[in-house]
Amino acid sequence: MIAIPSVCIAITLAGWIWSWDSATIAQSQSDVSQQIILESNTLLVEVLNAETGVRGYVITTNPAFLKPYDQAQQQVPVDLKKLHTLVQEGSVQSQRLEKLTQLSQKRLKILEQVVVLIQNSTETSGTPALNGQSAKISSLISQGKLLMDELRVTTEQFQKAERSLLSQYNQEKNRVQDSTHLLLWAAVVASILGTWLSMYLFSDLDNELRNRERLLRESRSMLQAIATHVVDGVIILDEDRRIELFNPTASKLFGYEALEVRGKRLDMLFADTVMKNYEEDKKSQFIGSQKWKTMGLRKIGSPFPAEISISNLQVEDRLIVIIRDISQFEDAQAKLQARADELVRLTAMFAQTNSTLEDRNQELEQFAYVASHDLKAPLRAIANLSEWLEEDLGEQLSSENQHQMRLLRGRVQRMDALINALLSYSRIGRSQIPLEIVNVGELLSEILDSLNPPLTFVIEIQPNMPVFHTKRLLLRQVFANLISNAIKHHDRTNGHITIAWRDQGRFYEFAVRDDGHGIAEQYHDRIFVIFQTLEARDTKEGTGIGLSIVKKIVETEGGAVRVESQEGNGATFYFTWLKEALPAQSLLKTFAR
Repeated sequence: MIAIPSVCIAITLAGWIWSWDSATIAQSQSDVSQQIILESNTLLVEVLNAETGVRGYVITTNPAFLKPYDQAQQQVPVDLKKLHTLVQEGSVQSQRLEKLTQLSQKRLKILEQVVVLIQNSTETSGTPALNGQSAKISSLISQGKLLMDELRVTTEQFQKAERSLLSQYNQEKNRVQDSTHLLLWAAVVASILGTWLSMYLFSDLDNELRNRERLLRESRSMLQAIATHVVDGVIILDEDRRIELFNPTASKLFGYEALEVRGKRLDMLFADTVMKNYEEDKKSQFIGSQKWKTMGLRKIGSPFPAEISISNLQVEDRLIVIIRDISQFEDAQAKLQARADELVRLTAMFAQTNSTLEDRNQELEQFAYVASHDLKAPLRAIANLSEWLEEDLGEQLSSENQHQMRLLRGRVQRMDALINALLSYSRIGRSQIPLEIVNVGELLSEILDSLNPPLTFVIEIQPNMPVFHTKRLLLRQVFANLISNAIKHHDRTNGHITIAWRDQGRFYEFAVRDDGHGIAEQYHDRIFVIFQTLEARDTKEGTGIGLSIVKKIVETEGGAVRVESQEGNGATFYFTWLKEALPAQSLLKTFAR
């Protein structure tokens, strides 16, 4: 009954929208065609006026006659631009318009030539002297006449074609109007038929309602049969809110037989007044079933935790009550709560530990700052002393000595930069180190210059070292430590060091290889432990921290470091370095581990 008139309305509305859109399009096309015809007439009139004005000027040489010509020179391009805007590109009309444009421009060009010839003949004497130009002017006027005739014919053809299109658009508009009238009449007929059909359906509704009443009675019987076999306790209350059905599961939960509770109030089975809760929720317009956790009372008097749900059956104003024993659920929840309490305790413990670690980190950072400050003070003194010496000695210093002084200050500045790098490294995981575009080849050259290896050492760098975006200070520290170790711990003064690399997808793998005395396999892990050295400090000066710093930097940045060596065959240190630096959060997690 609702669908039939709704469909009629929808069809009528859709037809009206279609006809309105179609009529609008047809009217728009018709307006454009009329404007095209009007603009083409204007164009032709402008060219004719220009021609008339130039003829008057030829006869009288009075510049006042050139006013229509000057106006045409300005207006014709405007008219042509409007026509090009209105005419659809690629159509037959656009081709005709192109020809019309060429003819108009040629005609104006010829008129311009005539005017120029006359103006040139009057420049010196102020009076026309056309004896030498008459033939040329006559030729131009003849050419202009032929062009003007062709322009008229082309304009007529152009307008004739546009009038044909205008006629088609008007026919389309009339067709749309006829279709609209037909659609409206069809909608009227459909509405009449729909009204009749709705009345027929309404008369059939009474019979359907009687059948539904019978089905409701059957559903009630089926509901009782289903309630008897469900695993939850089910109680059905009649319209007086007394127990009408008590299924076997409810009997098992409460210990009552169905006959013992039939006709009695539901509240006898629970420790609180559940029906009062239901009525309060009903007054507050609660929609759906109401659920509560309560305590059920068995016949023997022992309580048990239960979840109760009351819903409207919509069958003769009856209610269905579903009861579930949640003893096991409560036990599981208690265990989960115990686990949650334990988790809270552990969280508090971790928070306290984290606070202690933060305090230690602050102490470490303060120590690093003080240490770097104490190291920088002598460096600044050295730099200042070198400047004072150079100022005091003045010209007594040779150019070589002045160069050495500059080198001294350069080394001091480089040492100061290295101390700053170590201070920044001490804050790894706590502060951000800037990313830079690093050319590894140039970086290695700087490192070798700062290390100043013996001239007898041959250091070979593989060509085409990568250039990528990374933390320059950390990568410099890794290379500097590895190369310095290779030089310092070499057993000869004419050593050979090779620095190589290869692409491993997400990583670059770098290798620093020497031909020294090598490292025995049992010491491969020990050398990366802080403060561990393989030679006595009185034999070879060393802190035992260089390789541990390398390991920490590389692993903090997401890479790995390893050594391949046999005693007597040199050593090769490999380390991988991410092409793209890890995000800050990942770095913090790595540092925490």
